Amino acid sequence: MLTRNAFKQHLKKATEQAGYTVDDKQKKELTVIMHGQPMKCNLDMLYSGYQNAPERLDDIVEAHLAALKKVPPPLPPITEKEAAESLLPLLQSQQWLNQANENKEARLISQPYKAGLCIVYVFDQPQYRAYIHTAMMPDVPPNAIHEIALNNLRRRTSAKLVQTQGTGDDTLIVCETSDGFAATRILLPELMATWHERVPGKMLLGIPNRDFLIAFSDRNSEKTAVIQQIRADFKHKPNPLTPDLFTWQLGQIREYAPKQ
Repeated sequence: MLTRNAFKQHLKKATEQAGYTVDDKQKKELTVIMHGQPMKCNLDMLYSGYQNAPERLDDIVEAHLAALKKVPPPLPPITEKEAAESLLPLLQSQQWLNQANENKEARLISQPYKAGLCIVYVFDQPQYRAYIHTAMMPDVPPNAIHEIALNNLRRRTSAKLVQTQGTGDDTLIVCETSDGFAATRILLPELMATWHERVPGKMLLGIPNRDFLIAFSDRNSEKTAVIQQIRADFKHKPNPLTPDLFTWQLGQIREYAPKQ
C-alpha cells in the first residue's frame, strides 16, 4: 500500500499528465491551478478512499480527474449596480452570527433584532450568496445598507408569494419560500400593516425558520395548534430562527408575551 506522500506523488503525476499544472509549493497538499487560481484538492478524502480499497487506485485517480474537468471557471465580478440591486437583509440567530464571526478580523455587518435574532446582509446573486462583512463596504453607513436592503426586499415581494387561508378570526396568512427570505419580510412595516387589516384582533406572527412567515389572530380557534406547529418547525426544519411569537402593535413588531 502506498504511503500518503507516495499516493500524493502518484496523483500529482497523473494530474500533470492530464494537462493540469500542480503547485509544487504545497508540500503536504495537492494544489492544482484551475483557471489561473490555486485550488486545494481534498487529499485526505482521496487517500482515505484508497486506504479502504487499494485495488481501486486507478478508479480513484480517474474520479479525481473527472472532478477537475467539472470545475467551472470563476464567475465574472459583479458591477456596482448589480451589487446594490442584489443587497438583501437576512435573519439569523445571534448564535449563528457569533460562530460566523469567530476568529475573523472582518466581521459580518449586522444589527440585533428581537428574540435572540439578528439581521445580516448578503449579495444574493443567481449563482451564489455572499455575506457582507465590514471590509467589503467600509464607506457605507450601516443604516444606509439596511435601507438599501429593505428597498430591494420590497421589490422582491409580491402578492403571489403570499397565501391566505380561512376567514374571520380563523384567517391565516402565510409566506413560504425556499430562498431564505420569507421570514425576513417581517421587517417590512407596510406589509405587516396590510396583513393586519385582514387579521381580526391581535395579529400574531411566527418565523420558526428562514423560509416561513405566518400571521394569525390571537382569537383563532386553532391558535394552540398553530403555535405547536411553529415550535415543531423550529425544532425540525432547516435554518431555524425562533419558536417565539411576535405581534404587530402600534405600527411595530413586538415580542409577544401571552397573559399567564
